[in-house]
Amino acid sequence: MTQTLRFLLALEALGLAGLPLASRALGRLPGAGLGLARILAWLLLGWLVWIAGSLGLPNGPGLAIGAAAVLAGVAAAVHRRRERANAPDPFRRRLWIWSEILFVVAFLGAVVVGSYSADVWLTEKPMDMMLANATLTSDSFPPHDPWLSGADVNYYYLGQHMVALLIRLTGVEPTQGYNLALAAVFAVIVTSAFTVAATIAEAARRQGLAVRRPLGAGAVCVLLLALMGNLRGGWAALHADGLATFDWFGPSRVIPNTINEFPFFSWTVGDLHAHLIAIPLTLLALAFVVQAGLGGPPSFVRACGWWETFCTALAIGWLYAVNSWSWPVMAGLLVLTVAVWITSPDAVKRRKRAVAWAIGVLVLGVVLVLPFIASFDPNAGGIGVTREAQREPLAAFVKHHLVIEGALLWLLLAPLLTRLCGLRHPLRWLVWGAGSLVVVLSLLATARLAGAGILAVLLAVALASALTRRLRIAERVLWVIAAAALACLLGAEVGIVKDEFFGGPYERMNTVFKLGYQAWILLAVFGAVALSAARAWLPLVPRLAWLVGAAGLIGVSLAYPIAGTYARKAGFSDGPRLDGRHWLASTAPGDVEAIDWIRAHTPGDAVILEAVGDDYSPFGNARVSTYTGRPTVLGWQGHELQWSHDLGTRRTDVETLYKTPDALVARTLMDRYRVAFAVVGPLERTTYGTPGALARAGRKVFDRDGTAIYAFAVSTAAPARPVEPRPPVLGG
Repeated sequence: MTQTLRFLLALEALGLAGLPLASRALGRLPGAGLGLARILAWLLLGWLVWIAGSLGLPNGPGLAIGAAAVLAGVAAAVHRRRERANAPDPFRRRLWIWSEILFVVAFLGAVVVGSYSADVWLTEKPMDMMLANATLTSDSFPPHDPWLSGADVNYYYLGQHMVALLIRLTGVEPTQGYNLALAAVFAVIVTSAFTVAATIAEAARRQGLAVRRPLGAGAVCVLLLALMGNLRGGWAALHADGLATFDWFGPSRVIPNTINEFPFFSWTVGDLHAHLIAIPLTLLALAFVVQAGLGGPPSFVRACGWWETFCTALAIGWLYAVNSWSWPVMAGLLVLTVAVWITSPDAVKRRKRAVAWAIGVLVLGVVLVLPFIASFDPNAGGIGVTREAQREPLAAFVKHHLVIEGALLWLLLAPLLTRLCGLRHPLRWLVWGAGSLVVVLSLLATARLAGAGILAVLLAVALASALTRRLRIAERVLWVIAAAALACLLGAEVGIVKDEFFGGPYERMNTVFKLGYQAWILLAVFGAVALSAARAWLPLVPRLAWLVGAAGLIGVSLAYPIAGTYARKAGFSDGPRLDGRHWLASTAPGDVEAIDWIRAHTPGDAVILEAVGDDYSPFGNARVSTYTGRPTVLGWQGHELQWSHDLGTRRTDVETLYKTPDALVARTLMDRYRVAFAVVGPLERTTYGTPGALARAGRKVFDRDGTAIYAFAVSTAAPARPVEPRPPVLGG
């Protein structure tokens, strides 16, 4: 309870500090983006700590507290200099109040639900915990790699850095902080989705579009984006024999050899992975993009114009270092939105400045994360075209996308039909268009491109709508969002990022996963606003039919969160608790005490020797480096290979260190990897047997409940970066 309260107070402090900052940065939007104040302040705090650590200031509690003080001081100064509004804005007040209510309810609810699967182990949880601890224990950025001593993290880690900041400022135990941060991310997703959709709906209402209850649009967006499952999961849940045996994981694997996650699934799994942390940051960037689309570039006569430009650049640029797949989507969305705005009558005298501003924002965004870009070596080898054998036939394409995004695509259907019916001679267009489409799809079907052809047609309609000058600018911006979502789906169908899976059966896995994830977010925002503007899209009878269909599809999709949560939490039989090491305490209690000892008595860069095993092992391989952030000789080797690291002979060297009776061989290897401490627990004895020369060469500094720690003198002559050639192995 105390840890939860500390986290909640820290998050509320961020929210308060962010209010004046958001009101200046997003002040041209209805509601001034106040529901995004918390994620904006969290982003600014993370950037301040990271950029200072990257430029040479020592990373530690002092830097985090100092950055928080700077942020609070700037917020106080901005608050004192705030300008008096010309008239009260009831929407602004209601937006902030409801976003705060939603945040507290979502956070506390997520803490309770998450406490029934609190173990920070299995799936990708260890990786995310390792990255967070790496940023806590490293003196500078990029952080050292706890799973490969002598190397730096070569992954987009700044989302986990933001999580680690909350852990540091609240002082909670890291695995408890992991579970609390997971709840915090979920709650910020909820408030961000609510704010963005409600803001767009209110902007459309003020421009004369028939929008009802803009705040209702925000609530619907929360449902579509954060709480809804896909139709595959919902249908399976409704036909399951029992909730306890429901396959909650299966709905995330629909298209063969790919991943088809959606936000609620990601939260249910419990991985603080890059794509989940990036959701509220993506929505924040989307809010800045919408602001530019509604009103063009800011005026630089006042300071708030410069502040808006800086925050826009940071929100978009930071995405590259949190989840690199999100950056091109939001950067492209900014360019497309500005391109649409410059075709409006208000842009006649500001077109060149708008283009220059958009380019400047993207360049500044790169500059603001330049230290990350300079140290990051992406494993992707470019972009290619999907091979025909990897694409799906039309029937499979339609079936799979309907069960994945069917409810969201249904919400796009009525506005699309409205646009087609708005053409001159709509019946003529319908007949000739349908005939032409059949012919084209028949030709494309031979190359398995018919699905891409359908998406291309839908994208063309969305783009044409966005460029239609007779529509209100808010409506055109909404169509830009729809076009971006469709472009993501089309890109995943015809293109491929050449990553470590390229050339094999899983080469489309990440491309379909990450672009489909972005499409879900954008379609949810569009669909929520479209529902609130139903009267603008369709006459009464078709509108009622569309709304009934939407209610049915959403209702089916909502069966998954109920069944999936119950199954994932094992019927809520294991918990509640926040301790993420409970699984380890029940099997090797000495390991937990050893981890606490290492945290308290060793420097953050001390190399700790522990057993090496397979990734995702349930037995605890890499548990010490994961939970302490101290580097080990080798952790999850499969992940390290994906991160473009050369492992050399590390696995066999670790085995030699534990098993060899020869003190010279042990000393040589310890010097090579600069091993300062060695853990000998149940896992090490099960894997390697009783240690030989290792135990004799070290000084036992910890021994409790079957786990011992040995300390060694680290040779100052040892190289900072261990060489990889394997030494001769003597003895057993």
